[in-house]
Amino acid sequence: MTKLVEAIEEVERLAKASGKRTGRGGGGISPKERWYQLMGYLAQVLDGVLKNFDLEGVKAKMDQMEITLDELQRTTQTAG
Repeated sequence: MTKLVEAIEEVERLAKASGKRTGRGGGGISPKERWYQLMGYLAQVLDGVLKNFDLEGVKAKMDQMEITLDELQRTTQTAG
């Protein structure tokens, strides 16, 4: 995750330093626009990683809650 953030920061630095005009054969897109496209893509990847990371944490907590609930149900049935 840290490497993704570092890459985004590096691409931003490169985008700020790059030219606004396209060279011959550049497809009509300036180098600055291409760097910002890459930065947007990296930001989307980071967003996906963070969502998956958060989802894994929620799953782990739900699994622990299910184990606790099962233990409580067994304890209650034994006591009753």
